Amino acid sequence: MNAQYSDTINAPQAAYEYIKEEILSLRLGPNAKLNAIELAQQLKQSRTPVREALTRLEHEGLAYREAAGGFRVVSMTVQEILDTYKVREALEVEAALEALPKLTDEMLDEFEATLTNSEVLLTGQTYASFILANRQFHALIVRATGNAMLEQLMAPIADRVRLVGAMLMRSRAARQREVLVENLAILAALRTRDPKLVEEAVRAHVRVASGHISKLLGSDHSRLSIVPNP
Repeated sequence: MNAQYSDTINAPQAAYEYIKEEILSLRLGPNAKLNAIELAQQLKQSRTPVREALTRLEHEGLAYREAAGGFRVVSMTVQEILDTYKVREALEVEAALEALPKLTDEMLDEFEATLTNSEVLLTGQTYASFILANRQFHALIVRATGNAMLEQLMAPIADRVRLVGAMLMRSRAARQREVLVENLAILAALRTRDPKLVEEAVRAHVRVASGHISKLLGSDHSRLSIVPNP
């Protein structure tokens, strides 16, 4: 546990950020038990802030409470993943269209710099970092709307998308180049200032991703429990 957490933010927030990153990076995989005592020891905290953090993660859909008490990392069925992508499509299209009239050349250049960094990460085969850079690109578009409510709605969806991406990392490695190309298409559409082209580019990106997941996992409705390489 990095001492920076304890020094800069309060204990429940520190616990929340630490456990959330452990989940999203798959260091704590699907269905992993979230032992409050062990986590408190790792964080050098009491169990109270850890439990507060676990309850918050439950509300955000990243953990679930067992009938006998305690928490585990969430797992998702194929249908739950596809439903997440449907909501993602609606919100990201809305975000892009709402941001469009507010975008400055400086903002678009920042988007491009993020994608350039993504390409560097992809070339270096640092796929986990690529996923984070990909998320940053989409987050910048949402932030450009100036719509705080939209940002709040999008945040848990983005977390679940990142989690799915991490779960399927080994199978999705060849998909990353396509993701970069699709993001570049979104950026090109944004530069045209044409709402129709922007909507088409965003919808195409999310639908291709959803179709890839559907094809990869098929119609299996069991809960996803793919774990990363050690």
